[in-house]
Amino acid sequence: MARLKIIFILLIILFFVNITKAQNFNAQLLGGMNVAQVDGDSYGGYNQPGIVGGFSIYRNKNSKYNYGFELLYSQKGSHKKTTPEDPLIFRLRYNYICMPLFIDFKQLGVSLKKITIRAAVSPNIKTTSKVDFGYGWANNSVRPFEISGLVSINYKFNEQLGIMIRHENSLVSIGKPAATQFYKVSRHGLYNRLVSFVVSYDLK
Repeated sequence: MARLKIIFILLIILFFVNITKAQNFNAQLLGGMNVAQVDGDSYGGYNQPGIVGGFSIYRNKNSKYNYGFELLYSQKGSHKKTTPEDPLIFRLRYNYICMPLFIDFKQLGVSLKKITIRAAVSPNIKTTSKVDFGYGWANNSVRPFEISGLVSINYKFNEQLGIMIRHENSLVSIGKPAATQFYKVSRHGLYNRLVSFVVSYDLK
């Protein structure tokens, strides 16, 4: 399975590289930080940091829209904060290769010329998943694929450099809880939720 994932990812990269050779397509480097949680465990708060990075290929459809693809490595998960009153350890770590298919909405208003909204649906491939209940890391059985929805507010400092604030959430459950002590038994399944702060750089 791991070998098939690597082959699939390489094919996607080659596809993206070939697209950039076509007329009217642009490339964009992306890199930043996630703060994540998992809906379905018993602990709220975006306490799990991680990295996100990759690139996008997009086309300027017209003055109002862009459309394109991203290819990202993204770290997600959950982290329970411990206290003297509650010393139990609980951590989830999920790593994904993400492939958002997006549309950028431009011309939002005269005073918002530097701002665009990006909406995307993202099929994601899990590369690793693990859990720690206080006895060390162990494999955590969640689904090998995820579908998530993503909304991003993008601000461009100039023609090349920008920043994105993004919110992403699993659209379907990524798996079922294995230990009810650390999960909400009233909700069926686990769902990644994260906020990302991403720097973008357009290649000219």
